[in-house]
Amino acid sequence: MNRNRFLKNLIAVPAVAAGFASARAGNPENTGVRRLKADKFLTAWTPSMEPAYRVSPGEIVTIEMSHGMPGLVTRDGVFSEPGPGAITNPLTGPVYIEGIGPGDGLAIDILDIQTGDWGYCSGNIFEIRAGFVIFSNSLKLAVQPMIGCLGIAPESGSTDTRAPGDTGGNMDCSEVRAGSTILLKSRVPGALAGMGDCHALMGDGEITGQGVETDAAATVRFRKTEGPLSERPVIIRTDSYSTLGAHKDLEEAAWQATDDMVRIVSRLTGIPEKKARILVGLVGRLKVNQIVDPTKGIRMEMPSWVFGIKQT
Repeated sequence: MNRNRFLKNLIAVPAVAAGFASARAGNPENTGVRRLKADKFLTAWTPSMEPAYRVSPGEIVTIEMSHGMPGLVTRDGVFSEPGPGAITNPLTGPVYIEGIGPGDGLAIDILDIQTGDWGYCSGNIFEIRAGFVIFSNSLKLAVQPMIGCLGIAPESGSTDTRAPGDTGGNMDCSEVRAGSTILLKSRVPGALAGMGDCHALMGDGEITGQGVETDAAATVRFRKTEGPLSERPVIIRTDSYSTLGAHKDLEEAAWQATDDMVRIVSRLTGIPEKKARILVGLVGRLKVNQIVDPTKGIRMEMPSWVFGIKQT
């Protein structure tokens, strides 16, 4: 792998992504970009599932996504318990990315996220207006849209969209937002990506079990990279790298994320792993994505300047 070219390609894209949102926010419908509708969806990944959509490498598409409980929660405040056959946490897809094969690195650039005009959290309906969640008559909260569930198909078996894991899934990580690039290791031809469970706003930890759940449309680009950076998801922004761990034991999830970051720092800078671990211990930030699901999520964040260091 050419280290310098790898870093240049990955770090440059989020900077472009951050500018893309402001360029199109005024007229999200009039872009000429193909829209993938939410009426084609999955609630579990399998290796042999039929693609709902096909995209070319580098193609920019807008993916429409339903909130996590379609038909069960309505804007006028009806909250229904899911019964047999109810659809929960649907993800738009699966999206087959041409030219991606098993073992390839897949980059998903999140260029923009536009939310619906209402959402819900813990039995409450919230209006979303002019970039704010209207929390009460005296308090409005700035919208910070993020995608709760984004992932690809496993090599074997079935993966529920309500759980996080090595192939992404229900990560509920606040850094899966506009300006971020999500790196995954493809397990099957075309990767078979899906995304949904958007939140207009969610704090780290997702302590109430929900963010402000909302319909949304994300403009994204799928790219093939020189190779996977890790066996588990990695998030790159202009100012940070994040590795993600997921496990029923929160401590194990934390060590997954930490060990992945140590390996990546060593690989991309040439610093020996023993010394890279010290560096991660000194400037890394270990944060909780969510603690409410049976499988918990943790991320280790490192400032991006670290990856400009060269071992001498």
